[in-house]
Amino acid sequence: MSRVILVTGATGKQGGAVIKTLLSSSRASDFTLLGVTRNAQSASAKKLAERGVKIVQGDLNDVPAIFESAKKIAAQPLHGVFSVQVPMGSGQTPKTEEAQGKALVDAALANNVKMFVYSSVDRGGDSKSYDTPTPIPHFISKQRIEHHLVDSAAKSGSTMQYTILRPVAFMENLTPDFMGKGFATMWSVAVKEKPLQLIATADIGHLAGEAFIKPDEYAGKAISLAGDELTFEEANKVFQQKVGYEMPQTFGFLASGMLWAIKEVGIMFRWFYTDGYGADIQGLKKTHPELLSFGNWLVKESKFDTVEK
Repeated sequence: MSRVILVTGATGKQGGAVIKTLLSSSRASDFTLLGVTRNAQSASAKKLAERGVKIVQGDLNDVPAIFESAKKIAAQPLHGVFSVQVPMGSGQTPKTEEAQGKALVDAALANNVKMFVYSSVDRGGDSKSYDTPTPIPHFISKQRIEHHLVDSAAKSGSTMQYTILRPVAFMENLTPDFMGKGFATMWSVAVKEKPLQLIATADIGHLAGEAFIKPDEYAGKAISLAGDELTFEEANKVFQQKVGYEMPQTFGFLASGMLWAIKEVGIMFRWFYTDGYGADIQGLKKTHPELLSFGNWLVKESKFDTVEK
């Protein structure tokens, strides 16, 4: 029997990267992939189905229903779960994120899942993150989900193994559109001369996939993930080298207005300046040399037309 992996956020960046990693692995035939999406008829869901992913239509506000559908579609027990939640937008808040994340843990334990991979967020490095909620609401919700996962797995007497991945700021926040320009400008305005750690979502997906392929190697680990660390000025120089012009930005007053109006974002960017992420990039690259630097991401993964493409 193949190992059935339920991937939440299958049509999003992280879930999609997990699926890509498992499908391209030399062990791909070992897995049956179930992709959770709200709309099974969306273009992105249909593309996944064409690649052999079985689509599970469901809403994370009703996790038991997702598991029931998944078991019927797979016609065999679920082996693994990749858990990721969106904290903001489309009716989402850190409270709904927390409820969804905890419900996925509970359902996985109730269904005898063997491997659970949770995508959280770094909060100061491997040694600090577990006990550091930070003042950022959607970082707090992720810390609570982590604690629920660890405590529930221990109390249940389950054999379920788990891995917690803690990515830093996504390189994918930088896009040619207004949202990308806004992120770049907020980085410049709020983080100033301080460095910001960055990770490519492809690398999150790669490590999550590795955790399912080699569970004994990853079981019980919590890993902060970053592929690069740059000040805005340093990042802008790399951008100019790879793309041929300066990183696109919007007006500074608009970025300042966004930081004020969207309180959660303002709190997060202030934390970037006062505390910041703490992933051990040098240590990570000893074991995972494939992690993308910002420059490599621009050429290989970004939506910008680069000089090297």
